[in-house]
Amino acid sequence: MTIFAPLLLLSTLAFTVQDAEPIVVREVLVIDGVPRSRRSPVFVDPVEAALAAGTFTAPKEGDAFPSDRGERTWRKVTDENGSFGDRAIAAGYAFATVESPRDQVLLLEARGHRCVYVNGEPRGGDVYNLGLTRWPIALRAGTNELLFRGGRGNLQIRLVPPPAPVFLETRDALYPQLIRGDENDLPWGSIQVTNATTEWQRELSLWIGQKGPHSLSLRIPPIGPSSALKVGFVLPPCFENPLELRLERIPGGQSSELFSLDPIELAIKEPTDKHIRTFLSRIDGSVQAYAVTPPRPAPDGAKPRGLVLSLHGAGVDGRNQAHHYRPTDWATIVSPTNRRPFGFDWEDWGRWDALEALADAQKRFDTDPRLTVLTGHSMGGHGTWQLGVHFPDLFAAIGPSAGWRDFWSYAGAAEWGEEAGPVERLMDRAVNGSRTTLLERNLEKRGVYILHGDRDDNVPVSQARFMRQRLAEFHPNFTYYERPGAGHWWGNPCMDWPPLMDFLKQNTPLPADRDVRQIDFRTVHPGISSKLHWITVEAQERNLAVSHVEARLDAGKRLFTLSTDNVRRLRIDLGELAAPQLGAEEAPPTFALAPSEPVTVEIDGQTLGPIEWPETSSSNANAAPTSPGLRLHRTGDGWQSIGEVSPRLKGPHRAGAFKDAFRNHVKLVIGTRGTAAENAWAYAKARFDAETFAYRGNGAFKILRDVDLDPAQHPDHNLILYGNADTNAAWKLVIPDCPVTVRRGEVQIGERSLTGDDLGCLLIFPRAGSDLASVGVVAGTGAAGQRLTHRLPYFVSGIAYPDWTVIGTDLLEAGIEGVRAAGFFAEDWTLGDDWAVRDED
Repeated sequence: MTIFAPLLLLSTLAFTVQDAEPIVVREVLVIDGVPRSRRSPVFVDPVEAALAAGTFTAPKEGDAFPSDRGERTWRKVTDENGSFGDRAIAAGYAFATVESPRDQVLLLEARGHRCVYVNGEPRGGDVYNLGLTRWPIALRAGTNELLFRGGRGNLQIRLVPPPAPVFLETRDALYPQLIRGDENDLPWGSIQVTNATTEWQRELSLWIGQKGPHSLSLRIPPIGPSSALKVGFVLPPCFENPLELRLERIPGGQSSELFSLDPIELAIKEPTDKHIRTFLSRIDGSVQAYAVTPPRPAPDGAKPRGLVLSLHGAGVDGRNQAHHYRPTDWATIVSPTNRRPFGFDWEDWGRWDALEALADAQKRFDTDPRLTVLTGHSMGGHGTWQLGVHFPDLFAAIGPSAGWRDFWSYAGAAEWGEEAGPVERLMDRAVNGSRTTLLERNLEKRGVYILHGDRDDNVPVSQARFMRQRLAEFHPNFTYYERPGAGHWWGNPCMDWPPLMDFLKQNTPLPADRDVRQIDFRTVHPGISSKLHWITVEAQERNLAVSHVEARLDAGKRLFTLSTDNVRRLRIDLGELAAPQLGAEEAPPTFALAPSEPVTVEIDGQTLGPIEWPETSSSNANAAPTSPGLRLHRTGDGWQSIGEVSPRLKGPHRAGAFKDAFRNHVKLVIGTRGTAAENAWAYAKARFDAETFAYRGNGAFKILRDVDLDPAQHPDHNLILYGNADTNAAWKLVIPDCPVTVRRGEVQIGERSLTGDDLGCLLIFPRAGSDLASVGVVAGTGAAGQRLTHRLPYFVSGIAYPDWTVIGTDLLEAGIEGVRAAGFFAEDWTLGDDWAVRDED
């Protein structure tokens, strides 16, 4: 009998608080050495394979379990306090049973696990043992089964009754700080709303009060059964301490109180104090924060307009990062969060968080973008390399301290190599954004200071020495300092190192676009980085391979000379070049390139022009016209000068790959048109993704049903569909013309068909009716294919998937050979020819 079968939505369970007692799990069965884990989009795990196939049954002590490392045995481990330190758990699983006298919802206080299956449904974990989360879980009367995948530290398991059916959870709350003299800037905060019932909770609102007369009431989106959502709130005008928060229900306009917190005294900071600023993220609408070290007055009394973006190491946060810096007299120091202390290694959502914090701080503190520099320590040193090579347009100089260059040299990331088959090569290429050295020459015109201790036992000094050797081959302006006898952390100076900080200051400003005559730029993906000065790469010939542009302007001849590799479409921005430069009083303005006259372009040996001076042109394919520019497009007949292009084409605004779907105010849309089991899977998987991202990314993914989706309500927001074209009604509304279609028993890829009920699929495609938004899909062809997607690690940095990927359940036993097909869509989002099916290898 299959024990671990997905539960239905449990909509008939009743909530019961009375007489509920905390439950401490004191006995587990453990098994080790079964999963094989590394940083990879695919993984081998016989336990997960049995779960996907529906053949896993509750183990007993002494039961054997087969694996590719030999037979393993379940054995008993006990602890009176419910804290299990057996080393086998970290590399394996722990199984526990919980007896419940009735159907009820309890809060699972567990830590030290990657995830847990509760009666077959996946729930979020606490892999770093932070103690941040407790998720409401629905227990049924009788025996309940909990299967934990191990993480870091002791596995701790405890279940407690919730304080109310729906309540405000304070464990992970973000309370804003008040800045004296800045009363007109109303900061944001956030707090988790937990639904400890088995019904959808609607018509909820958060009341925000204060000592003064003003208050606010914010509507809360619907929250699904046994789940939670972090809700942002803004302070009322003329705010006076303390803050009051109250959860209310407003049916028919009449409010009733459900839960309230004791008054909260918010911290008040002087403008010169180190402090926290908050902002709303465009990724998911959540509230994020960064720390600020304000500058001290400059010697001449002028306002310092520089900005140092400082990236923290693993296990640190922005607030702690700021504590290690002294104020400078030339720059504000801004320390973003990477979304969490471990977050995303400053890649993916961590990279977007850094850029969002940077943009907010530049606007808030009126800094000069040309005086922006970048530094960071440890994981933040890696982030410094990463952001530095991707965005030479943003940072005048970088200073990595104790940083590692990439996951392949430091964390054992998967790689199959050019000698592998076409599917493997596509999977390799999908993660090229993490390969720092592919873009190292973008640093040639930027100052680089490398700092490392020669006794570093965490990040080997060989990482710094390798990058020193690489830079020495081409870079004219870098400094290398290896601190004798220093380990990984040697106090504040390993970040606030005076020679490093002086170097960063001396290498500002960035050159103005109008002063640049030569450009040498590389990108692996326009969706990550697309621009350097007046050159923008808008589309590639081969997605996520290196695109290279060398450009030169001879202003006297009005001639652009370009050499390109792997570029399908690019743009030359004429706006800055043609901007008037005012000289002495009454002197006529000068121009780097006088406007209105024709220009000529020589590109890859082909001459275009003279080309009439354009009036206006959008800076990317979805933007409103902003400045004059030339857009060039490569076809089979060579290069052509073209005008505006359809925003439906790939461009910096929307280019894939799959992980890109989880941003742009993303919403998770669950299918309800399937069987009860199919619908239950869609909700459980969406909830698991929301919990995983809440933990890893301090996120706030909102879940809605397909029948509740109004395409006109949020037309430019990304959507993630859970379910296939037969089970999710939103499919035909938002991706009706996608050339990869998933149905029961089949994945259709153009004219090809892959059949079976054991296939899973991930894909991204433009949202119908939107010039900006994308739709992601997490789907299966049957129950086994659906369960196969449960733990695909797309929220882990250093892991990526192409635009679309089809996998079979043999992936969990055979690894990469279980990837049945994968590919990148063409520039126009047709199927194109950049894809492969396994049987064609």
